Amino acid sequence: SRINPKTFREGEVLGLRLMQDGRHEEALKAFKQAMQLPGSRPDILRTANVSGPSPVGGSKGGTEGRSVQTLDEFEYQAAHYNMACAYASLGNIGESVANLKKAFEFGFDNYATVRADPDLGNVQGTSDFERLMDEVDPKFNPFGVFGK
Repeated sequence: SRINPKTFREGEVLGLRLMQDGRHEEALKAFKQAMQLPGSRPDILRTANVSGPSPVGGSKGGTEGRSVQTLDEFEYQAAHYNMACAYASLGNIGESVANLKKAFEFGFDNYATVRADPDLGNVQGTSDFERLMDEVDPKFNPFGVFGK
């Protein structure tokens, strides 16, 4: 039976399960789909109310709000990190590193995990990966005082 996730979290769990089963292409689809689903941050989406001009010149009338659930920064971190792992497992270094970078931009900073995660094994040690890690975590130097 096809599971149709209704929320970001359900989509994420589905993707992680697929990753465990080695179904990386499907996992990637699940992670991408999850990003389109409701997250845990309540938000008001302002929708233009097109009921004629408002007294204030040039405006399109008032606005009405629609309540939506958007992703918070932790959900964005998780989504991009999980996609980085899926891309790495598929051997797509560029997309993997690009998604890691996005995870970092959303505030993910568990660099030790990134360096040790077996799901990122295909990208660890590549020049793109090392360059990104040097950027975000410059203090890490495996060669101690004699490095660089």
